[in-house]
Amino acid sequence: MGVIFTFLMGLFMALEPITDNDWFWHYVIGNIIDVSHTIPKSEMFSWFGNYSWTAHEWLTEFVMYKLGPVGDLVIMLVIFLLLYILMAKMLKVKLKKIFDFKLCYLLLMTVFFKVTGPRPYILSLLMMAYLVYVLFNYLDDKKHFDKLIYTIPILQIVWVNFHGGSSSLAYIFIIGVLLCDIFLKIFKFDEERWTSFKLSKKQTKTLVIVLVLTLLATCLNPFGYTMLAYPFTNMADQNMIEYIVEWQSASFHGMFGIYIFIIVAFPLINLILQHKKMKLHEIAFQLLLLFMCMRSQRFIGMYGIYSTWTLGKYFFVSDDMYKYLKNPFKKVEKLILICFCIVLVGVTAVVGYKQINSFRNQGLIDNDGFYSDEAIRKIIELKPKRMYNDYSQGGYLLYKLNEFNALSDIKIFAYGLGDVFSKDVLPDARNLENLDTNPREIIEKYNFDVILTTVKHPMHYFLEEMDDYSLYYSDKMCFIYVKNI
Repeated sequence: MGVIFTFLMGLFMALEPITDNDWFWHYVIGNIIDVSHTIPKSEMFSWFGNYSWTAHEWLTEFVMYKLGPVGDLVIMLVIFLLLYILMAKMLKVKLKKIFDFKLCYLLLMTVFFKVTGPRPYILSLLMMAYLVYVLFNYLDDKKHFDKLIYTIPILQIVWVNFHGGSSSLAYIFIIGVLLCDIFLKIFKFDEERWTSFKLSKKQTKTLVIVLVLTLLATCLNPFGYTMLAYPFTNMADQNMIEYIVEWQSASFHGMFGIYIFIIVAFPLINLILQHKKMKLHEIAFQLLLLFMCMRSQRFIGMYGIYSTWTLGKYFFVSDDMYKYLKNPFKKVEKLILICFCIVLVGVTAVVGYKQINSFRNQGLIDNDGFYSDEAIRKIIELKPKRMYNDYSQGGYLLYKLNEFNALSDIKIFAYGLGDVFSKDVLPDARNLENLDTNPREIIEKYNFDVILTTVKHPMHYFLEEMDDYSLYYSDKMCFIYVKNI
């Protein structure tokens, strides 16, 4: 019952109208790939500059376009379902228990993934879960995993083409295991709690072979060997970390901050309380992913996925403790069971109704907070040469221009390609969105002829006070200002 509830809750929480701005430009690029039969090597929608671009998600974008919005939502739910199954297997959840304590953490993670819409990144979550499941079960000498370990290079071919930006995890994990083993064999320690495991010769040989094959597999993409280093360039880009919310460090303020703290802290508390012997590489990866998720909230999901492995293997609540905790409630166990089932069914039904009902109120694509269709038609009529648009709404603007067959006529300012625009446009676009520093100077720098901005951004207040621009159009969603001649 607990497992079914957790899975349904996770799927219902993920079932929402499409609002993720990145989905829109991924969809448009998929359309371009489908029509042109080529993979873009440079950015093509901005008027500002002809930037080179590593389209590391090209295959996902193509599939997203071919499936369409409904298909993308369906495949997203399938991916999440597979992810939940892998996480439950790593947690070693006992199905006979009405609610295994470890399901609490799985429930936290399934609800957390509500923040992730249909986008290439969710494929990396699934692939990472498979990597951890296969690699660490192999290191534990589990049956059949001596063969499954050779599926990692095959996984890598898929990974590097569907979401190459995270595909480095495959060889990072293998290299990390080998380095931890070398460390233990060179240095002698008396502490046996985390030094008792060393790779056998057969395991070392197998991992080296799999590593070489994985590195070769990484090169099987339209950009060749450059994808080996590409993922590291993003993490070193300070502008992306500073100006893109999902790349920033998590905030621990408010209720959501407490929720994130529990996700991050509980696996660490568990490792402190449990008394089993651990493997050095398991501790090392827990700390590495902790560092990554503290540096960027983008990695919280990956940290949580890995933590299901350590919680499943080293959970501090033993079966004896579980029985001891149940003893005081034996007389009312059936009543508790019935009440618990009623609560689970009730909560699942309420959440499911609320999420499904959102499609009735908002439609498949919820454009609230983006640009209105009428405003986009006005932009097409104006045919600007140096238009400004809000960075965070650029993807939706491209989607609507594509829908109105105006992509070839209208170039926009910027959209969600953070790695492409990070050097100059991204900081300026973010500063203009929020009026952080010197908005007049930035506007003069780019000499915009038309400015399109949403109601939720404060830029229109500033433009009202400028003599250089006049209001051309406004509605409840957005404003269009035109430069005075």
